[in-house]
Amino acid sequence: MNQYKNLFESIEINGLTLENRLVMTPMGTNFGEQNGEMSFLHMDYYERRVQGGYELMIVENACVKYPEGSNGTTQLRIDADNYIPRLYKLCETIHQYGAKIAIQLNHAGASALESRIGMQPVSASNLPNKECGAIPRKLSVEEIYSIADDYATSAKRAQTIGFDAIEIHAGHSYLISQFLSPLTNDRTDEFGGNIENRARFAKIL
Repeated sequence: MNQYKNLFESIEINGLTLENRLVMTPMGTNFGEQNGEMSFLHMDYYERRVQGGYELMIVENACVKYPEGSNGTTQLRIDADNYIPRLYKLCETIHQYGAKIAIQLNHAGASALESRIGMQPVSASNLPNKECGAIPRKLSVEEIYSIADDYATSAKRAQTIGFDAIEIHAGHSYLISQFLSPLTNDRTDEFGGNIENRARFAKIL
């Protein structure tokens, strides 16, 4: 264990103190309810892992704009206040072990399935984000800022619930990634072109 001598040392990250450096990263479980609520099975899943010694639990990606931004039939949602009670219960459960908890916020963009969300997926451009993927609808500038507000509102809701930190999902071919990559972003306005412009959406969140 000498090569991991810092693993059980405390660390401070932007004002958040962790007593050790064991972090459970966000991983999909399919334990969420069909309506986007956290199930009691889901709560038990996270509680059992914090009992194993994790200091920081990062809850899997939660949808900030439904149905447009949904990426699964059992994905958690945090886009409305009715999801607060069970997420609050989860935070209280994790905190009783002295651990910290964060939640990952996400918008699927072109990764959303039209058959599931009942509409054409949206993205930075009308370029599919995967081979044989659906052709998405290009977002207007007004819609981009509106989605940024959805992230902000969801983040504020997470803070109210009691989450200690928030992680913004910017990979895995979801919406932020679709703006960042020139393969899926051929815009010619302030949200496309050079890397600074392609990163603008991520920066305004």
